[in-house]
Order: sequence, then structure tokens, then C-alpha cells
Amino acid sequence: MAEKAAQYGKRVAVVEAHKMGGTCVNNGCVPKKVMWYAANLAHAVDDADSFGIPAHRGATDWGKLVAGREEYIHNINRYWNGHVADSGITHIQGYARFIDSNRIEVDSETYSAGHIVIATGGRPIVPPVPGAELGITSDGFFQLTEQPKRVAIIGGGYIGVELAGVLRALGSEVTIAALEERLLEAFDPMISDVLMAEMKKQSIDLRLGFHVAGLARSESGIVLDSIGGERLHGFDCVIWAVGRTPNTRELNLEAAGVETRYNGIVTTDEYQNTNIPGIYAIGDITGRTPLTPVAIAAGRRLAERLFNDKPERRVDYDNIPSVVFAHPRWRLSA
Repeated sequence: MAEKAAQYGKRVAVVEAHKMGGTCVNNGCVPKKVMWYAANLAHAVDDADSFGIPAHRGATDWGKLVAGREEYIHNINRYWNGHVADSGITHIQGYARFIDSNRIEVDSETYSAGHIVIATGGRPIVPPVPGAELGITSDGFFQLTEQPKRVAIIGGGYIGVELAGVLRALGSEVTIAALEERLLEAFDPMISDVLMAEMKKQSIDLRLGFHVAGLARSESGIVLDSIGGERLHGFDCVIWAVGRTPNTRELNLEAAGVETRYNGIVTTDEYQNTNIPGIYAIGDITGRTPLTPVAIAAGRRLAERLFNDKPERRVDYDNIPSVVFAHPRWRLSA
């Protein structure tokens, strides 16, 4: 959005509290794909013998993998910092809060604009159960400096599935504890069935219909208790992967009069307009398809509509393809 608006000759500022690039670059798609690729290489070594290629894999050098991943991300951050400056976009570091419908405050400084776009994305959900703090989120996964030996992942959606596949391929013992009766419940059942069969072949322990009541620490490690009385124990790492929620709680949207749903989703029409003229919302916070390319497309079309005389430009949210980076293995034999 900012890039397009600048190209159309508008004066643009981006307020960012963390690193440029957002969740996708720093704690999402990009580092996830680095880990997925490493796991894919590990599977390739494991499967090489069935193709007549002798190969042997030792323990994963987690520190080296993480160091390489972080350097890769740092280079992307550096590129975006330079690109923002070269595009004539002002970068304001800090947290933004609305003062009214056309003013925001960042670290005691006030800024005003005729057009304000909210694109703050989402944050991981941690349920309010006893001992919840003993688990980490997907953000915490990318902060691990050592590979956990035995991991419990709570949640059977795409984040849980992806992290489970990566960790198991790299050598961790993995358990998925999910409330649902099948993994990837929002996808076609045939996909779930094949995925679950493949995960079991990889010795991933699937505990479905497991409603987590709380976490506790014991001599053997972290313990998961279910509402039904089942207990899973002996984990040195537990990862919450039960979904994400809009990152709008600290924006003081009520000062601007922006309508939100009970869960923080910002209500918009098909053109990304909120109920307040001049304030727009794009990306995960709108409750629509939570994919980075979709948010990028929405931002570009919004800029075209506002600043390039294309009043009908908008995103068609029907039939958007998606991909889950799971880890079924390739074999010549079953």
C-alpha cells in the first residue's frame, strides 16, 4: 500500500513497532520456509537409499541452522529499510495509537493524515488456562537456540502441522494434541486423512479430541492435562498453535470510532473501508483470508482506488488458493 501510494506521488509514512517486513518476514512465512527447506533436505537424506544413493544423516546442527536463517532474515530487513527510504516513504519507529479519526500518536508525537490504513496483522493466541506460560507460541519457536528433544504442539491447524513436520524431520520427538477430531479440519477430509496417515508413519504421536485443561511442570518435564483426565508428560517444549487473533487491542480504535467485532476484527466493506471515512483496514485484521499475498493485493488495489483513478479496484476474496507446508515423504516403496 505504502509503496504504491508513494509511486502515485503521495506523501507516505509507515509506523512500525518492530522490524520492517511484518510477521511474514520476521516470524512467519520466510523463516518458516527456511526451516521447512532444512527439514526437506533431512527427508531427502533419509530417503536417498531407496533411490540407490547411499547417505547417512547425523544430528541436526540447530545453532548453525538458526544462525543462517537469522542472517537471511537480516538481509531482507536491510533491503526493506533501504527500499522504504529510497521510495521516499517516512519510517516512524514505534507503536501507534489513535487520538481521533485523523490523528495518531507515536511516542508522544502526533501525526495526522487524510488517509490512514490499519495493517497490524495478528498475534498468536494463548488460551487462559493454568500454566499456559509454560508453553511458547510460533514466535517463540523462532527464538529457540537449541533443538527441543521432545515437543508437544497444541493445535491441529496449519501452523501446528507445519511445525510438527519440521521438528520431526529434524529429529525431535513430536506429539500433536488437538481439540479437533482430525488435523486441518478446515480442509477437505481426504487431505486430512492422507496427512494423518503420513504423520503416523513418521512416528508423530497424534492425540486428537484432546481438550487442554492446563500445563504443569514435573520432574520429567512439562505435563499436559486434558479436561477428560488424560495426561501427557515428559516434554521439554510445548508450543501453542491454536490460532491467531487480530493485533488491534492497543490501537485505541474507539477514539477514532472504528467499529470492531468482539474478537478485535476490524469491520470493512468490500473496498477495505471501515465505518469511518478515511480509515481503511487490510490483511488479517479484517477477518478475511489470512495470507500475506492477499493482504499485499488488497493494499495495492486500495492505493489504485484512492490515488490512481480506479474506483472499482478491489480484491475478490472468493476461491483463493492456499498451501500448507506439511512433510509427507517421497518413497519408491510404501
